Amino acid sequence: MKKDFPIFKNNKDLIFLDSTSTTQKPSYVINWISEYLSNSYSNIHRWLYDIAINSEKIYFDSKQKVAEFLSWDSYKEIIYTYNSNYALNLISQTLRYNKVLNPWDKVLVSIVEHHSNIVPWLILKEEIWIELEFVNIKDDFSLDIEDFEKKYDSRVKVIALTHISNVTWEIFDLEKVWKLKRDDTLFIVDASQSFPHIKVDVKKLNCDMLFFTWHKIMADSWIWVIYAKKELLEKLNPVFSWGWAINEVKQCSFRSSNLPYKFEPWTPNITWALSLLKALEYIENIWWLEKLKEIEDKLVEYALNEFNKRDYIKLIWGKNLKSRVWVFSFYISWINSLDIADIMAENNIAIRAWQHCTEPFMDYLGIRSSARMSLYIYNSTDDIDKFFKVLDDNFK
Repeated sequence: MKKDFPIFKNNKDLIFLDSTSTTQKPSYVINWISEYLSNSYSNIHRWLYDIAINSEKIYFDSKQKVAEFLSWDSYKEIIYTYNSNYALNLISQTLRYNKVLNPWDKVLVSIVEHHSNIVPWLILKEEIWIELEFVNIKDDFSLDIEDFEKKYDSRVKVIALTHISNVTWEIFDLEKVWKLKRDDTLFIVDASQSFPHIKVDVKKLNCDMLFFTWHKIMADSWIWVIYAKKELLEKLNPVFSWGWAINEVKQCSFRSSNLPYKFEPWTPNITWALSLLKALEYIENIWWLEKLKEIEDKLVEYALNEFNKRDYIKLIWGKNLKSRVWVFSFYISWINSLDIADIMAENNIAIRAWQHCTEPFMDYLGIRSSARMSLYIYNSTDDIDKFFKVLDDNFK
């Protein structure tokens, strides 16, 4: 499928193994963005001329497509925002503002969480004295359900967990968490690393909120999605409000708009929404996520076999092929991970290195950093062979 991605035509020697950071974009997405900006770009909401009506349709078609991919029925529970860091800050501050979280309440996260699912809660810890507690993982890198049950006491009001760790790449069994959840607790899921790899069904997860990004699945940057149950969104008042999010403003009061507008106060970026819509259509055109999984399984097996041949490389993973995706975090004990990435870059191979915004987890593992090699549908076994050749030539 590499031919669908112009960056490889324009950078013939590039081996891109950093797709978990961001994916390259297919011509199908790029061409639609160019066509839209050239022929029918306009702002939306309250404008009645033809290109504005077309832009409005694009915006809501993209939301409905997102809902379909999440196995949900309505776009009204789909909110667009800037990125996952902003999404978590928006969620946490909204919960504070609505007094869902109060002093001495507790938030549970796992030890493998990305900083974006840690720092917003630490801010609330400083602001209103909530408590943040970390659930451990087991030796196979799965979530330690016994430790979760031990820490899930009456003070816990929010459970916020990643679906897939961006270091171990273990898929957490979040349905087990939902079965243990009380009615007085909100269940929030970070699906930033799961949506590009597996089917995410919010009905099965039964979470109250879920957020994820789209530049990791071939859409443009700076579009992030928050899904939340309608009954929850209707109860919450937005912590930010202006523009389209407001229905009425008086000198001493204001009234918010209906869903989903009241949580989108900014001028919408219709181009982002279009890129998202077209990225999802591209996935449908290549036989949906089933095709992605078919390609992924073959590459995972091949790459893992190569890793296992090399004793000098230490993998961070749980060794259960059925509960992981096609990304590999690793380290070589005697060299800094940044040096590994630097030598790869000298050979036109793009990988990621350092702490992957998971410093608490690195401390938990007792290592300073790791390198990360991630595959996607435009990669091949040739790319994997070249990656290992560079490793062997320089570090074996």
